[in-house]
Amino acid sequence: MSDVDLEMFVDPVCPYCWVTSRWVVEVAEQRGLQVRWRPISLLWLNREGADPTSSLTRLHREGHARLRVMVAVEQALGPAPLGALYTAFGSAIWQGDAPAADGFRAAIEEIVATRDLATPLAAAGLPAAYADAAEDAAHDAAITASTEQALARVGGGVGTPVLSFDPPDGPAFFGPVLARVPRGDEALAVWDAVTTLAHTASFAELKRSQRELPQVPRLARAGV
Repeated sequence: MSDVDLEMFVDPVCPYCWVTSRWVVEVAEQRGLQVRWRPISLLWLNREGADPTSSLTRLHREGHARLRVMVAVEQALGPAPLGALYTAFGSAIWQGDAPAADGFRAAIEEIVATRDLATPLAAAGLPAAYADAAEDAAHDAAITASTEQALARVGGGVGTPVLSFDPPDGPAFFGPVLARVPRGDEALAVWDAVTTLAHTASFAELKRSQRELPQVPRLARAGV
């Protein structure tokens, strides 16, 4: 058992992960929870059979590049700055004033074409020099280890986000996948429901295939 209440495994280019993370921040602020932010790489999870030229694979490469930066920051400064850095990355990708795209694929192409790491680093109060880590494959071992640890806790066949309660020995699962950020009392009600299920030993799975697309400004401007 650690002094961390929750570990959330994130990839900055997953919009569902971004929405869920804003809910986690909302709850953490109201309940005084200690959250540790950790890498999980969609590029690594989808490495088998992926088309290296596809828009989605190139998007995952952008997420992986940002995870390298997160690893470099953690190695130098510890885990404390990662919440602000992930927030800065996610805000730049999903909340910022990017040009309006036409559809989901065009929105992905915008993200892939524009890699501004200095601005998010500055927003997180970190030196721009950490941007160099985006091209440094020496950080991949740490990303892979963190991704594999998430899978060891929750099982295979998942994506982002992964929540790990009372780490490292508490329950963990993929999700919840949220399209809109619950706020206030609703955020707490969702948290209580999720944690109740997480700590119910007999709980196995709850899923539905129909879901709303993530309600984030970037995709709204793209008409998605």
